[in-house]
Amino acid sequence: MTDLSISSRLVASDLRRAERSISTATRDTAQFLVTTLDVAESQGLSPAFAQKTVKATVDALVTLVESQQHLVVRAHGSVERAGKALGLTVVDWGEGAPKPGIEREDIRSPEPVQA
Repeated sequence: MTDLSISSRLVASDLRRAERSISTATRDTAQFLVTTLDVAESQGLSPAFAQKTVKATVDALVTLVESQQHLVVRAHGSVERAGKALGLTVVDWGEGAPKPGIEREDIRSPEPVQA
């Protein structure tokens, strides 16, 4: 990995893959929660019967959401800042995020003309 551009693409690709994996795990865990609640209701089970499973699943969802936040807010931002500091351009990052933001000028709507 001697080429900085190739290395940055690998880092960006792995970060995107990790973000997708957490999103998939969050979706699957939420679906498990819905299924568990549906089965408990359809079988006439008391809420107390599934309470431990429901609580553990909700705790798992919270943890997944927090871990995704860490990637999006911390890792994603750190990778972008490091890339900018190293002089990488948007092209160096390859397709998709993370990429350094494209600098945009502050575009203001023109003041209304008063007669």
